[in-house]
Amino acid sequence: TIDALREQGLRVLGAAASGDSPAVHEIDFRGPVGIVVGAEGQGMREAVARRCDGLFHIPQRGLVASLNASVAGAIALYEAARQRRAR
Repeated sequence: TIDALREQGLRVLGAAASGDSPAVHEIDFRGPVGIVVGAEGQGMREAVARRCDGLFHIPQRGLVASLNASVAGAIALYEAARQRRAR
């Protein structure tokens, strides 16, 4: 749960469908962080999004309106790994 992640000292960040949040590459993933991705089709429930410490979106171009959950999670994890390697 989100509470369990926080108890372990993680900052909880959620992948949002909206571009109203910072882009994934603008988020600092270098510290302890847990990433929450919503369900395919419905996305993240509002109650879950409110409990996150912050939200980010994955910029997209072209005709694709959304990404499936596994792709969104993979992009966020790749960005976290990229930032940690760049230290």
